[in-house]
Amino acid sequence: MDGAQTQHLVVVAGATGDLGTRIVKALTAKGRPVRALVRRPADELARGNVEQVSVDFGNGVALTHAVSGAACVVSALNGTRR
Repeated sequence: MDGAQTQHLVVVAGATGDLGTRIVKALTAKGRPVRALVRRPADELARGNVEQVSVDFGNGVALTHAVSGAACVVSALNGTRR
């Protein structure tokens, strides 16, 4: 992503869940670049301004790196593991 895009970058944690998917769709419909934090890459997110990043949410260093450069972070995590 270039500098102009990172100024508006929104990071969405839990982007593959029901709520997260809706948030990503709404943001990309408005032309916002999105970095989707996921456990596993998802085909439904592989489009447009969506960058998928696999991250271990228990690893603070990796999480800090994953959200760097974002204008904001949205959490759609539900707190349960499947």
